[in-house]
Amino acid sequence: MARLIKKLKNYVLLLALVTTFSPGKSHADDIFKALRGPTNWQIDSRLIYSKKDIETLTSKLILKYWDGDKFGKWGFISLPYESVGSHKGLGNISIGSGPWGKIGNVGGFLYGALTFPKGNRKVIDKKVGILSTYITPDKKYELDAIVQYTWAGENINSTNETYIGLVGGGKITDKIRMVTGLTALIKENGNYFSKSRSVVRYTFSPTLHLELVGDIDLINKNIPHGNVISLFSRYNF
Repeated sequence: MARLIKKLKNYVLLLALVTTFSPGKSHADDIFKALRGPTNWQIDSRLIYSKKDIETLTSKLILKYWDGDKFGKWGFISLPYESVGSHKGLGNISIGSGPWGKIGNVGGFLYGALTFPKGNRKVIDKKVGILSTYITPDKKYELDAIVQYTWAGENINSTNETYIGLVGGGKITDKIRMVTGLTALIKENGNYFSKSRSVVRYTFSPTLHLELVGDIDLINKNIPHGNVISLFSRYNF
């Protein structure tokens, strides 16, 4: 078992390095959603596979920074690389920042973000959002939520939209946690989709954990999306 864990740890570190050099589109309702990591910096690397009419494979590198103890600031930059059918190339780059804080058993992050579509800075998407996490005093159980509103860039076939996610769960073993819940995307033109989301996390150490994430279509109106499976690795440094 120790040898297997060592191999998995080496694989995750390699995955983080690979996605650094081949930097997707994924909302992140997650375990400890609004709690900062144990260090100031984190590399969050993701492999995301989805299939409906066409197969999409995305690798994403997200570099995160946060500071403070009970209150502070945080920021991120997201660099995606997409393979959609026969098309391969850099996806939409996003940057964002805002304040964060923790009062008692509740953590909260506020942020504003910009997404720069490929090759056309005139159609920048603007986003605002709030993340929150409630964790029980014994840290066994948690409830995580996100609400995000996006103003779509001009001159593109898109509309403003609201994204909502809520997951809950907790400790399975000392190293394994699991949450499950629902997500929804609602566009101002009346189109929408909703999915179930489940996340399993294995923690190797305070600096490294791995997650397997599954999203399954529930209802969908005029938004092609499909089921999604993702592998996340996060390294704090």
